[in-house]
Amino acid sequence: MAIITISRGTFSGGALLAEDLAKRLGYKCLSRELILDSAKEFGVPEYKLMEAIQKGPSAFQRFTHERQRYLALYQATLCEHVASDNVVYHGHAGHFLLKCVPHVLRVRIIAPMEFRINQLMERQKMDRDDAIKHINKVDKQRIKWTKFLYGDDWTSPSLYDMVFNLENLSIPFISEIIQHAVQHDRFKTTPAAKKALDDLLLSSRVRAAIVLNPLCRNSEFTVSANSGIVTVGGKLRSQEETDEIIATASRTSGVTKVINEMVLDYRYQQEVDI
Repeated sequence: MAIITISRGTFSGGALLAEDLAKRLGYKCLSRELILDSAKEFGVPEYKLMEAIQKGPSAFQRFTHERQRYLALYQATLCEHVASDNVVYHGHAGHFLLKCVPHVLRVRIIAPMEFRINQLMERQKMDRDDAIKHINKVDKQRIKWTKFLYGDDWTSPSLYDMVFNLENLSIPFISEIIQHAVQHDRFKTTPAAKKALDDLLLSSRVRAAIVLNPLCRNSEFTVSANSGIVTVGGKLRSQEETDEIIATASRTSGVTKVINEMVLDYRYQQEVDI
């Protein structure tokens, strides 16, 4: 079966669509609770994870690895939850974090500003002016967030398989269309699709293990996986740091072999030599 990601602006009907769709299909419906699950699993502050996946980068954060660390943990949790398929996910950045998984149906839903204002006023008991300010603030943060991390504008239709506008379409109607679409062979869990998801799950586990290691806290590295074989790349500051990353990756459940493609950064070597 399929994995469905729903991307939306704040109070744009994404949660309503996800809940309706999950009920129709008998799928799990996932969103904000993943933040709490991830915080508990990895022993990190929930508010830190929240900031990492919701707020735009500050000038200071552009020069730290903190945001990437928390995103790595969040991706690992997301991959664990979708590994068995049959999931509707309407949290943040699902279309980015599951980008290489072929049987993911990427949906974006947009709504008129009046719809969003009314939703926020009703559910959060805000007055109209505060609701407008909140929506504009969150929208700007989300655009900055995705641009900073992925170099893309998350509102671009090219990132999605289907885009729906609530101005003229109802939630049940949209849900019915998506329900029909996911029955297509294109979104079936083929052996190749299962392998892609398994590889992403393993690489996310390794990445999470590395960022949790205090000795690798500021390391710049990449991780990919292929049927249990993990390849780690990047520029490291010392051989000790490289060895620690390899050891951490090797200890991760599911890893059968680690290929080292890391190199020492000559800038740090010059500092040591001096």
